[in-house]
Amino acid sequence: MQIPVLSDAARGFRPLTMAARTGRREATMPALGRAPRVHLWHIGCQMNDADRERLAEELADIGFVPEVALEDADLAVLITCTVRANAEQKVYGKFRELIPWKRERPGRAVAVTGCMAVEHGEALLQRLPELDYVFDVREPDGFLAKLQALHAADIDAPVTLPASDRLSAYVPVMGGCNEMCTYCIVPFVRGREASRSVAEIVDHVGRLVDRGVREVTLLGQNVNSYRDPDSSCGLPELMQAVDQVSGLWRLRFLTSHPRNAVPELFTAMAELSTACEQLHLPVQAGSDTLLRRMRRMYSVAEYREKIAQARAAVSPRLSLSTDIIVGFCGETEQEFLGTEELMRELRFDTVHLAAYSVRPGTAAARRPDDVPQVEKKRRLNHLLALQREIAAEVNHEYIDGEVEVLVEGVADDGRVYGRTRENKVTWLAAGSATTGSLVRARVTGASAWQLHAEALDPAA
Repeated sequence: MQIPVLSDAARGFRPLTMAARTGRREATMPALGRAPRVHLWHIGCQMNDADRERLAEELADIGFVPEVALEDADLAVLITCTVRANAEQKVYGKFRELIPWKRERPGRAVAVTGCMAVEHGEALLQRLPELDYVFDVREPDGFLAKLQALHAADIDAPVTLPASDRLSAYVPVMGGCNEMCTYCIVPFVRGREASRSVAEIVDHVGRLVDRGVREVTLLGQNVNSYRDPDSSCGLPELMQAVDQVSGLWRLRFLTSHPRNAVPELFTAMAELSTACEQLHLPVQAGSDTLLRRMRRMYSVAEYREKIAQARAAVSPRLSLSTDIIVGFCGETEQEFLGTEELMRELRFDTVHLAAYSVRPGTAAARRPDDVPQVEKKRRLNHLLALQREIAAEVNHEYIDGEVEVLVEGVADDGRVYGRTRENKVTWLAAGSATTGSLVRARVTGASAWQLHAEALDPAA
């Protein structure tokens, strides 16, 4: 079986390598006598997780063995995030850990991709002399072509990926974002919105199902603005097409923007058998003045109406999650209390809370970051405690009710765990179900973060 030949444009790719004081150099690789092995590490959003899976497939196509343990690898690839400052610091920390690993054996190399690679580019090479490659994960052909050339003596056929060891997978359906929220760097590092075709996505889902995946999440920075490049159909129509894939049990999507959460989307969630009763709809703040400074393009009242429509169409027990930022530029105590009030009113199942951090290049970076760090921390901890109370109360309402659990694995103590259609972690007794099965279960206990249940008859 022949190794695929990448595009002609890829042949001109130069490895972005740098010696400490002597300028650029070409990487040299000793002959391995076997297929090169790659360790993939990622941090950040679900899109980075999906990029990792796609890069693993592309590496396998050119004859490399992806997803190996670091100690067995010849190449380490860091798929990075730059949405928050602490994510970047974790990347630098991980890179420092790789330096002794790289020096331990000649020929080992380190590559950086993801959002930090797009934002900082070759500047990373100045800061990290041990770094060998920087490339854009959205356009990896040049990087892959260089790897092929360096390891030509060691590769002779694509590597067959084993059956998936995961029951769930992310499927990117679009990339980029057109919203330009003032705090967000995503449009600058991921670009403008671009959607894949329905046919391509359905084929992708089908291949995942053939490998054992039973649940997919359709993924995009602003997934509900999806538009098929051929027919212009939207996310509801895409969900209908994916729902028809034989062997698929569950379908989710994220992340949605409230402005594009339309009734047709909620109807699809209600009518499609695979569509789960879960909606992630980031609100970011509970104050109209704050939302305007964030350039979110909706009001708190409009957000409330979207949630009411979704719960009415899908299920009163619709699991609702959101994102909230505290301490954004100029956030007053009154604006903060508006966010608290909205959390108490809507009673989210899950809230992803973050304190605002300035991202260079965004519109908000021109505003004073004037909420003191100690105040950001106070507000963050206050909402974390509030959400813990709300989540515990919401989950308590599941007790004595039935749920469907997709069993994901077995813990060290023998107990079985999985997730419900509402995406709630659920624990079952040891030996009561097998990994990869769907079971009906009666909820017997609950905490803020998980359910406890006893298995009933297997689900149909």
